[in-house]
Amino acid sequence: MNRAVAIALCALALSFATQVKADAVVNVKVRNASNQPVDGRVELNGEGGAFTCTTSQGGCTMRSVPGGRYVVVFKPKSGKATTPKKVMIPPSGKADLHIAAN
Repeated sequence: MNRAVAIALCALALSFATQVKADAVVNVKVRNASNQPVDGRVELNGEGGAFTCTTSQGGCTMRSVPGGRYVVVFKPKSGKATTPKKVMIPPSGKADLHIAAN
């Protein structure tokens, strides 16, 4: 009986483990035409939901972003927002997102 229970628990644990979905970590860098960091708010909207981060010294990180197609917009603390750009985030791992500020 104990062996049967152990086997059932292992099978249940394995089936749950295969359903766990890994998400990406997105590292964002924002620079102007002079390659200087620019601070503001980064918005990522798409298939996996909406994600935001606020840059400090031109960088920020978004965690647990599901892979898929997104549109990214950078809204600086002062000045005009960037034109929305389409980006693809991988299903897992790390992704670097470089944004050219206006």
